[in-house]
Amino acid sequence: MSEAEQRLATDRRNRNAARELFDQRLARVKADLSARSIPARAKDRVQEQVFTALDQGIDVAKESKGIIAGVAAALTLWFFRNPLIELASGLFDKDSGGNDQPSQEEQEA
Repeated sequence: MSEAEQRLATDRRNRNAARELFDQRLARVKADLSARSIPARAKDRVQEQVFTALDQGIDVAKESKGIIAGVAAALTLWFFRNPLIELASGLFDKDSGGNDQPSQEEQEA
């Protein structure tokens, strides 16, 4: 057998071994996919990531309660800003006593 024939035989064995490994892996993937579909795998992965994020969020919340309370208070003030501004203006207008128009009681007298 010449050197070229030996190299060809070796290359064929390597090719056949590689093909056998590929076929085995392909069979495992097919069996895996038949057991659980791709959407089911994606759903499981997303759920796992969501739960991990929630756990991390809870840990951060436990460590910084003051910051969360401050943000909640700021948001509450922001949502109720118009009624609070009206209330404050009403209080300041009463306290200043600078009403140019007489009240109804003063008009009746």
